[in-house]
Amino acid sequence: MHLKLRHLEVFHAVMEEGSVSKAADRLYLTQPAISIALSRLEAMLGYPLFHRSKGHFTPRPEAYLLHADAELSIMAVEQFANRARQIKQGGTGLVRVGAIGAAAFGLLPRLVAGYSGENPLVEIDLNIRSSTRISYLVGNGQIDIGLVEAPTAAPSLDAEQFPLPCVCILPDSSALAQREVITPADLKDQRLIGIQESNQVDRQLRIVCAEAGVDIHCAVHGFFFAVVRRMVAEGAGIAIVDALNGCRDLGDGVVWRPFEPSVHYQIAAITKTGAALSVPAQAFLQRIRDDLQSLVERSDGSAV
Repeated sequence: MHLKLRHLEVFHAVMEEGSVSKAADRLYLTQPAISIALSRLEAMLGYPLFHRSKGHFTPRPEAYLLHADAELSIMAVEQFANRARQIKQGGTGLVRVGAIGAAAFGLLPRLVAGYSGENPLVEIDLNIRSSTRISYLVGNGQIDIGLVEAPTAAPSLDAEQFPLPCVCILPDSSALAQREVITPADLKDQRLIGIQESNQVDRQLRIVCAEAGVDIHCAVHGFFFAVVRRMVAEGAGIAIVDALNGCRDLGDGVVWRPFEPSVHYQIAAITKTGAALSVPAQAFLQRIRDDLQSLVERSDGSAV
């Protein structure tokens, strides 16, 4: 038996409208076309669905038994078509994102909130992992988009690199808050909170301070920029962090100032080479690109 959707649509319309003529008007078909479709349906089923006599056309019990299933079948096809259209337009689907702490805390919550508000049927799965682990998961196709520390060197990955400016964060009660720009000389004799000895920002900071003849030492390290900011808020010292986490107004008593000479935090958006992203993933990746690029172009960090 090879039922066609048109057969079910005709049957459903006749059952709902109660006559062939009204069903024909509803489906924009001729009455003979309706009658032919019903006859073919009955032939495939092997039994009649309607009583036919001069001037009378009424459903048989078998028609009533099948009507609910016909309606469900039509609704399922309509749902399929709607879902396919939403997928094409990017309105539904799943976006899997892997991110290091800096992006997970400083960038993605805002982007996810905005995107989800506009696309409520799109699921977003956010995983916070190390750069190495994220690169592995993206390369295996288990994550669509990765945000990792740059540089990345893997033949299975496409990477877009963004050099994000870093700023000095300090309590609003600090005397340094009166300065427009913080320099290495201002860090002398300050309690400085670092990320970790091997972190790219801490390495750059040691270099620029050494070039300026300033000896610095970080007695405390926080690993995550967001954790370091919390330490600054609690009065543990001052820090040089990425602008994503440093420039946000969180109402925590922490202010930021540009730091010169420039120190940058290199971050990369990665995808699997040759893999086609879904429409929602493409749209979300573009938001990441736009947000990071706007920050790069305004190197004083005021874009955040």
